[in-house]
Amino acid sequence: MKNLSISILNVNNISSFLENLQNIEAKLKKHKLSELFNISIHFDVMDNKFVNNNGIDIEKIKEVATFNYYIDTHLMVEKPVEEGYIDKAIANGCYDITIHYEIDNFNKALDYLLKKKKELNGKLKIGVSIKPNTDIYVLEKYISKIDKVLVMSVEPGLGGQKYLNNTTQKIVDIKNKYKNLYIQVDGGINEDTIMNPLRANAQSYVVGSYLTKNQDELYDRIKKLNIILAIESMPKEANLEFEKRTIQAVDGGYGQGAFLLGIRIPRLRKLAKLWYNIVSLNTLEYFISSHIHDYRRFAIFCLVNKVNENNKDDIKEFIDENIKYINNWDLVDSVAPICIGKQLILKDDKYIYNVLREYTKSNDIWIKRIGIVSLLYLAKANRKESVFRVLDDVFFENYHLFQKATGWVLRELYKVNPKDTLMYLVEKSKMGKIPSILMSYATEKMSIEEKSFLRK
Repeated sequence: MKNLSISILNVNNISSFLENLQNIEAKLKKHKLSELFNISIHFDVMDNKFVNNNGIDIEKIKEVATFNYYIDTHLMVEKPVEEGYIDKAIANGCYDITIHYEIDNFNKALDYLLKKKKELNGKLKIGVSIKPNTDIYVLEKYISKIDKVLVMSVEPGLGGQKYLNNTTQKIVDIKNKYKNLYIQVDGGINEDTIMNPLRANAQSYVVGSYLTKNQDELYDRIKKLNIILAIESMPKEANLEFEKRTIQAVDGGYGQGAFLLGIRIPRLRKLAKLWYNIVSLNTLEYFISSHIHDYRRFAIFCLVNKVNENNKDDIKEFIDENIKYINNWDLVDSVAPICIGKQLILKDDKYIYNVLREYTKSNDIWIKRIGIVSLLYLAKANRKESVFRVLDDVFFENYHLFQKATGWVLRELYKVNPKDTLMYLVEKSKMGKIPSILMSYATEKMSIEEKSFLRK
């Protein structure tokens, strides 16, 4: 299980924060979600010598211990033995202590930790932290003596720094060389960076200011991190080359720039089914705007589930605000029929036309396709007047994505109203040559006689 170790360095009221955190955990666990971070509390202890900061009071460990959270302590101090930091951490209830390789008396401190571990019958976990510029190979002679390595992804001492990108490769290298070593990563971890060490398979993630600076957003941000964990942990079983060709995520293609993880769509649908009811639109905005196509799919599937369960959120408004991110046929075709079409079903034909016309008159190919594909729900309900009126505006469009969509809508209308659909095509054929792709889709379910009638 992956661990989220929350640094409370910048928390003013620790008890209030932990009470809120426990309530959040209880809410999430109630939903029996498939993949969640195990949450622990991280102490950043400093001496204003090894780093230019004073850190958190080590005595606060006692307060945290009353909440039954697992505690790990990161000693960014020059003299962890001589100045009593190790003894204080243990006395206050912490049995997971990390020291820095870069301190002058490192070997003495490590030996002292080994001694304390023996006295505690193995209960103590020993960690060694390395700064961003420290080579991983310095760990070689100590591997048999330590339980984990803490990889600093920022320079130690200050919260709120940016994640250093070379950290990810460092984690990969440690994993390759020391396969069973527990890896914790610390610094600059947030919604935009956590996927990097996740893909490198670190086990523990120290997160500080991202979660503690604005506690009003704590619940949404923890949900966000857990969804990222769930998505990134999924098997990458899809044929990536086929997927890239399908959505044209290639140079010069309409999906150029889309990044695919290779997760099969049924898995993302299943995940959305677990999360849609507890994830807010504010949280989904992050996923729908991501450069990762799998994240966008997850957001779309959540929106569809919300509408199908008669969620009271204004889904159409959310779609309109984020429409530039719904920029491939698979996203459009998943979201438009339910999240636009279904919500129009009780409206009159004029209203439906005015709404969908705002999409179909757009010069953006995906916005225009949303306007067409939204008709699918209406077609299945035999709202022929609305369908025909909207399609009149796009029927002879040249682009294949519009022709396919129009044919698809007419095929669905034909299933419930074959006579009027056939006559609509007859009238259109008198006005000009019907695009072959459109005709192929529209007539797919028709009899040989009906197809022959259209060719006359």
